[in-house]
Amino acid sequence: MTNPRVPAGAKVMIEIQIVPSDIRRRVRYFFLNRRRVAVGVGVLTIVLAAVIGSMAAAPTVIRRVYKDNYLSAMRHEREIQRERLHENVVQMSSLERTLEEERVRVEKLITVYGLDQTLGQGGLSIPARSKADPNSHDVDDALIRERSLKSSMRRLQEQLEVIIRYESANADIVRHTPSILPLPSDRFVLTSPFGSRISPFTRVADFHKGLDLSAAVGTPIYASADGQVTFAGRYPLSQSIAWWRFGNVVVINHADRFITIYGHCDTVKVRSGQQVKQGDVVATVGSTGWSTNSHLHYEVRSDLEQQGTFVPIDPRIYILNYQWSGEALLLMKARSSRDYKDFDPLPSAFVGRRRES
Repeated sequence: MTNPRVPAGAKVMIEIQIVPSDIRRRVRYFFLNRRRVAVGVGVLTIVLAAVIGSMAAAPTVIRRVYKDNYLSAMRHEREIQRERLHENVVQMSSLERTLEEERVRVEKLITVYGLDQTLGQGGLSIPARSKADPNSHDVDDALIRERSLKSSMRRLQEQLEVIIRYESANADIVRHTPSILPLPSDRFVLTSPFGSRISPFTRVADFHKGLDLSAAVGTPIYASADGQVTFAGRYPLSQSIAWWRFGNVVVINHADRFITIYGHCDTVKVRSGQQVKQGDVVATVGSTGWSTNSHLHYEVRSDLEQQGTFVPIDPRIYILNYQWSGEALLLMKARSSRDYKDFDPLPSAFVGRRRES
């Protein structure tokens, strides 16, 4: 129904009064026509719809933001863990290399002291190096390598303790075991190793019974262990052309367990019957006898089985103060082969008078 107080055709207005609490201030009046009311209602509806829509979408947005932040944090943590794992792998690889070097050193000591025979083949077991990929960043592989490394280190420590006890109980054997380089480590080059080779004189295959260490004339030659000089000088041609070819030669008997031979010397610093200590200068490098250049021919012969026959062995296995290339292979070959052929027996003058057991 039409309001009788509103004249026909008059504009309908909505009056809004704002009455202040202070009566001294005037009342404010706002008049809104239908258009303004419709616009206000529309705007309010849109705002309310936006607020309601935002409230409905808020959980999804929050979950998405949380998920993105969580994944970002996890990626960052994974990168940190990967870096730590890489550092651990690098450290383990370094430890494995050190362990391998110590493993070879222990095996050399076992061979040098004849502990295979003393303790039996099962007496000391050498820890094997880890076969895991050194570049692997897999956590499981790293844990396996770490456990293997710790186990090998414990076993190696046990073996070292056995060797230390052996050295303490057998000081005389240790002193008479040729275990150092006969030349300064920075003043020689290995020109001919132990084993089969082509002779530089005959050009045919022969068995080289020692090491040829090329060095300048006058380089000092050291006794590789305590012992007694049994020969010093040039061996008579009339008695053996083979030994005469070595020129000036020094021979040392080490408690009837080893004999070391130093050939092609320039000057001889010792005399037959003289007692020498490990590291004493016994001669200097030269090129006497059958020699293509100045060098030391160094032999180690062993009679560990006390059978009266000193057989040549690879001196590199017995040298503990120098690391040769391929030592692990040398040790494997030395342990698996006992075939000593085509070597000249030592003259009785080289052996000297054997000590009573």
